[in-house]
Amino acid sequence: MNPLDAICDRKRNDAVCVSNLKNARKVSEELLQERPDIKIFLPFRFYFYKVEELFRPQTYNKYLVPPGGDHLISLVDEISYIAPPAPILSQYDDIDPNQFCNGDNRPPDCGPNCMCTHKVDIPLNAIVEVVLVDEVQQDNLSHPFHLHGYSFNVIGMGRSPDTTIKKISLKHALELDRRGLLHRQFKGPPLKDTIAVPNNGYVVLRFKADNPGAWLFHCHFLFHIIIGMNLVIHVGTQADLPPVPPNFPTCGHHLPPIKLH
Repeated sequence: MNPLDAICDRKRNDAVCVSNLKNARKVSEELLQERPDIKIFLPFRFYFYKVEELFRPQTYNKYLVPPGGDHLISLVDEISYIAPPAPILSQYDDIDPNQFCNGDNRPPDCGPNCMCTHKVDIPLNAIVEVVLVDEVQQDNLSHPFHLHGYSFNVIGMGRSPDTTIKKISLKHALELDRRGLLHRQFKGPPLKDTIAVPNNGYVVLRFKADNPGAWLFHCHFLFHIIIGMNLVIHVGTQADLPPVPPNFPTCGHHLPPIKLH
């Protein structure tokens, strides 16, 4: 399953890509329409720190040191996710709007290790297509992405058909999509909630955003989650959710009061 060479657009006898499987159930026609309501490209990669910037005085940057000894952080669409200071579902109005960001709305002072609560807003009941693009491109490593709250149909996966391109990028993936060269198949695409993105490749997935809420979408490697390879898919508005119950606990309410002497 899921060969590392990501050759998924033709039959082969030695391997099977998830996108070559057929769904045992009938797939809704609205999911198979040529143009989805919303299309989102999500490139992901690592940012490698220089020691001088990582240990600059008065800063405390999160980072991972893998066996190779590099100091790195995860980015999805050039953003490293940090959790909001309060729950999005029950205390949305208590969160500073400047806490949130996405690829079209990054903080003005955002540097190469941009950190904020990455949130993509999706209208309720929209047909959503997500294209994950692996800009990490580490040999023998496929990042498994998991979406909470949903299953999705795997429409396609693979690598660039242009053999002159050594490494895929967001720019190249957009060009392939414009030319109709991102591999897609609509004959019973399989249903998953986790998908391994081919290294130096891409995955195309679709779902109907009919489950309102704030759903985490993340790489399933724990150490990549910790250093920011996540985002929130925010479906609908707060008005689409049940009201917060009276006297529902708020963040920090369990802490005993501080007595000042």
